[in-house]
Amino acid sequence: GRLTALLAALAMTVTAFGALAPATAAEGDSVIVEGAGWGHGVGMSQFGAYGMAVEGSSYTQILEHFFTNASLGTLGQGGLDLPGNLWVNLELDFSELTLRVDAISGAGEPVLVTRGAESWDVPVGSTIEIRGPESCSLFIDPPGADNAYETPTGDCSFDMWWYDFANPDADPLTKIAIVGCTQTDWNVVPSIQRECQYGRGMLHVRSGPGGLDLSTEMLLDDYILGISEMPYFWGVDGMEALKAQAVAARSYARELQIYRGSPGSNSCGAWCHVRDTTFDQRYVGWGHGWADWITATTSTAGQVMTHPDAPNDNIVRTYYSSSTGGRTESIQEVWAGWDAREYYQGVDDRWSVDGTVYNPSGSWTVALSNAAVASAVGLPTVTEAWVSVHNSSGSADTVSFSDGATTVTKSSSWMKSTFGLKSIYFEVGIGEASEASASVFIDTAGNVHEPAIEDIYDRGVTKGCNPPANSKYCPANTLTRAQMAAFLVRAFGFPATSEDFFTDDEGSIFENDINRLAAAGVTLGCGGTNYCPNSPVTREQMAAFVDRAFGYTGGGNVDMFIDDDDSPFETSINRIAAAGVTLGCNPPDNTKFCPEDPVRRDQMASFIDRALDGAGK
Repeated sequence: GRLTALLAALAMTVTAFGALAPATAAEGDSVIVEGAGWGHGVGMSQFGAYGMAVEGSSYTQILEHFFTNASLGTLGQGGLDLPGNLWVNLELDFSELTLRVDAISGAGEPVLVTRGAESWDVPVGSTIEIRGPESCSLFIDPPGADNAYETPTGDCSFDMWWYDFANPDADPLTKIAIVGCTQTDWNVVPSIQRECQYGRGMLHVRSGPGGLDLSTEMLLDDYILGISEMPYFWGVDGMEALKAQAVAARSYARELQIYRGSPGSNSCGAWCHVRDTTFDQRYVGWGHGWADWITATTSTAGQVMTHPDAPNDNIVRTYYSSSTGGRTESIQEVWAGWDAREYYQGVDDRWSVDGTVYNPSGSWTVALSNAAVASAVGLPTVTEAWVSVHNSSGSADTVSFSDGATTVTKSSSWMKSTFGLKSIYFEVGIGEASEASASVFIDTAGNVHEPAIEDIYDRGVTKGCNPPANSKYCPANTLTRAQMAAFLVRAFGFPATSEDFFTDDEGSIFENDINRLAAAGVTLGCGGTNYCPNSPVTREQMAAFVDRAFGYTGGGNVDMFIDDDDSPFETSINRIAAAGVTLGCNPPDNTKFCPEDPVRRDQMASFIDRALDGAGK
């Protein structure tokens, strides 16, 4: 296609995008966007770093390439001050929150909670409910019966201590979890939700302008251990890329720590130097680390990127994003208010698009509804669309739309945010939607369930099965009971619960979803106090899950299939058939349901998609 040729030319010349000619077409044709890359494009390209590492570059060479004339420095040496503790915001503007104290190793250590001169020892196994947001108290429920108590109400400034800052090389024995909070772990297949847990540092509760804030205070290098921004498994053949990421994350945090100053009165918007989301950097805390990431962090301990023109202790705020269209951006061209800085100028990033490493965003195509684009730009229809100005990287700067009589020009950032594009590295034209028909996943083309798979992707029920690329859906894989819980929780948003329903899912990555499902009355388990999380979901079990989740009431007495008379879930099978969720398993007759067959991931997509359509969700 046009973009393929464009990228091939890019790989040959190491220049920016060529331009697609402005396209004209009949009224109503789709607006076709052909692009590459994902993210803002300033600073380090993560796929570029990975490609350089695979080719043999060191992490120092990677960083010096993406940040022109910046160099490596070490905190505490060469005039670089040692940092104080870093404050990271975890929860913002809440009125109530429940924490749980867990052991990491052995019996664990109790948590000391203080508020001014008041103090409380909280043993492992306890929950701590923070009650606010104005006059605050803690409801502390230790293990055992009839020993829960509530602290006096008063000031909302609580501190929670358990970590030995004087001995940071020792592994912590205790961790604190935020009940009901999860973080996506993209480093396992399929991706899972892990409970938000924190083992290093200490926790602070403070009053903020919108409610209560929960922050962790920790050593800077302990913070880097909890960063999840680059796939940890890249360490297999790209360890130098992981090291570059560790240094970039440390530089970014340290520069912001200096720039923002004291927690509670700075531009962080909470009691923090950095937030734990991609607003700053994605910090996931305890329980996500791999040996390769730990090695990358510890082997670069204290190292940051510096430049003599960087304003805050000469430390560079090392911006990074996933990938580009072949060249990084010059900051003054894409971010309003920024002056040109040597270390933020565009450089070669051919690795994002030349196939050195597999990049799922190396090229992408989106077909936008003509009516939607016309409405957004204020035209009756769009008969022409083109990138009218390019940045020096080859990305789009401004985009023009015409109905033949009137031309409207918008910024590329407007285009990106309005239509959810991955980047501003794109060309735009007019054509038939079939020109842009591309599967969300590379392993579903031709699959009879592909439309349903793409629908549940759009609904947020699935993101794929091979994170972080998530270019595959694994349609033929059998769905486990634990994975079923995750599908249904994402589909319905069942609320969090602090109740633990089953004994055989302790430590399961899906335990939180399983408990949510049980609390909603969707699952009763598989016998006794067991859920059987790793067992495959059979078609009859799927019927019971979906029936309870959607609350079907009709059709249960109409016998739809000839092979389910002995199934304990026959009523549910009949109900979901009456609701149009299942058609049977032996087309075209569809007289059978095959109740004991395992459910595949592609089949489950259709079941959930039909059910959501029928429910108007």
